[in-house]
This record gives sequence, structure tokens and C-alpha cells, in this order.
Amino acid sequence: MTWTVHPIEGLETTELRSIHAWSADELVVATAGSPCRIYRTSNAGQSWDIVYENRNPQAFIDGLRFVDQKEGFAFGDPIDSKLMALRSGDRGLTWQSAGVEDYRMQEHEAGFAASNSSLLVFRAKPAARLSVWIGLGGAAGPAQILTSTDAGLSWSRSSIATIPSGKSSGIFSIAMSPEGRAVAVGGDYMEPDSNKGNIAIYDSEAGVWQAAEGQVPRGFRSSVVFLPEALSIEHPQAAWIRWICAGPNGCDFSEDGKTWYALSEQPFHSLAVASDKSLWACGPEGRVGIRKE
Repeated sequence: MTWTVHPIEGLETTELRSIHAWSADELVVATAGSPCRIYRTSNAGQSWDIVYENRNPQAFIDGLRFVDQKEGFAFGDPIDSKLMALRSGDRGLTWQSAGVEDYRMQEHEAGFAASNSSLLVFRAKPAARLSVWIGLGGAAGPAQILTSTDAGLSWSRSSIATIPSGKSSGIFSIAMSPEGRAVAVGGDYMEPDSNKGNIAIYDSEAGVWQAAEGQVPRGFRSSVVFLPEALSIEHPQAAWIRWICAGPNGCDFSEDGKTWYALSEQPFHSLAVASDKSLWACGPEGRVGIRKE
């Protein structure tokens, strides 16, 4: 309801598209552009410390996520054709290379920083090493997802035939349910009203990505989330909302991730579920939205 501006000195024209907050006072943010930096504050933004900096002009952070109170991961566009990936094990106080200096990307392949959610981090089991999924675009052909089960030490890739990749198209966001069902959304941000190639659903049992079985979202989508608690809705074909995706021409919802229905005409770029299970959205012209059951 009330907002206070705390500018970061030297970043008057640089965008921030990645953020993680542990509390109202303690958070990290990453720049999308130059200078390539990660900042941290422990006093709600009254002062900021630079906890990571990369002076290479190719450096560009696409996403930053934490899986728990300590361990986080960040990735960016390739530097000299090699994946840029970072790890933190101390609440973002320090950042180290994830050990992928030699992982070579395809020509023109990169990530999208639209919503800080083309990066997914999770643990397959409570004591397991960090699993990381990175959705990509940029290169000609089908979109790709890089996956690692050892916190970025080694990688494999999957082609997503239902989402084409190009200069302005690919995967923009990935979300996963506790049961292991994942949804990837995207499309071409230069064609915001086109619903071609904007979604894929991961079948965890078969280990493959598939097309949606029913209606797809109504256009390019830059963010998707799974709701930990279903929201009830008055709709002739659905009673509950478990998935929501957002884009410049509105938001869509799904019960199962396979069939999607119109939810709102309001444009949003990014969605996030807070610790109190409320759903937050931000979009163009400073738009901020919240929904609670």
C-alpha cells in the first residue's frame, strides 16, 4: 500500500529484473545490463553492498533464485560462448562460479531476463544437491532447457519442440508443482498477441516435454507460477486455479497445466508467490497487483 524509493547509487539507468528477499530488510537484486552486478542490503535498501561484479562487457544476468535460506543460483548470457553461472551458499553474501566455465552454448543462444523465472532451482529430495533448469532462446530451432542435478557442475539439455527459438522467442519462464509437473511458457515477445509456440508441459513420469492438450494461453507469456493452495473461481469450465501465466495482453489460468482459460485482460510481466501464499504481479507503467483467497 505504501512504497519508499531507495535508489542504488550509479544505477540510475540500469534495469533490475531479479530480486530475492528473505525479509523486509534483507534482500539481493541483480542488474540486467551493464554494469553486471549483484547488490545486497540488510537495511531495506537504505544502503547497498556490491557482492558480485563482472566487468566483461558481455556479462548480463538473466535470473537469480534461492532454493532455501542459504543456497542460491544465478545465470546470465554466455561470455565468449560459455555459460555464465554463479552459486551462493551464504544468503548471497558471496558468489562463485558454478564450475561450468567450459560448457559451450550454441551460436546466438541466451536466456531472457523478462521475469526472473527462466531459471528454476529446486531439490528433488530434501538432502539432494541443487537441481537447476534454465530455459533458453535466441538460437534458431526448438527452444532448449539446460538441466543440472549437481548444482551446475554438469549439464544436459532437452529440446522443446512446441516452443520455437529465435532472436526474440524461446522460453521465458518455468514453474514446477511439488509432484514434479513443470510448465514452460514463452513465445515471441515481438508478437505479443500470437499464441503459437507459447507453452510446453513436462511429463515427469515419461521424462518428456509435451504440447498442451487443450486451449493454450492467449499470447506471448513471460511468467508462470504454480499456486501452493488452489484459488476458487467462478468459471463454467473450471472450479480451481492452480497455475497462472501472465503477459502483455493479459493473464490465463489452468487447473492442470494442460488447458488454459482467460483470467484477466490486465497486462503483467512477472508473477511471484509470497511466503504467506499471496500472489503478486508487476507490469507496465508501474502496475502492481495482489490476490489472496
